[in-house]
Amino acid sequence: MDLGAIIVGCVVSVIVVVLVIYVSFTARCKGPILSNPWIWMSKEERERELAKVDIKAEYRQLTIALSGVALAFAYLAAFCFSSFRIPLWPMWIIMLVIILYAIGSSIKFMSTWGKK
Repeated sequence: MDLGAIIVGCVVSVIVVVLVIYVSFTARCKGPILSNPWIWMSKEERERELAKVDIKAEYRQLTIALSGVALAFAYLAAFCFSSFRIPLWPMWIIMLVIILYAIGSSIKFMSTWGKK
């Protein structure tokens, strides 16, 4: 096995573990919301918006999207550790589905933003 592949596989595996830990918190609606609207808002804006937004829907969207990313990265780690013997197309399909889900759910979420 190539040393570079092992290093990349280890780094990607650490990212997967971090993502799985964060997803375990978001699945229980706990922890910070690390999505674009919440990252770029000031603290006052966040507090104002929390009263208007369905926070469980935001956590659900984040959980599904990051679970898919963790799954794709886990597949990439397996690809690195298997000496490049497994095909990469399943990882790209997972990423495409997650991107389409993120776009669709963001459009749906933004259309209901603040309508509580």
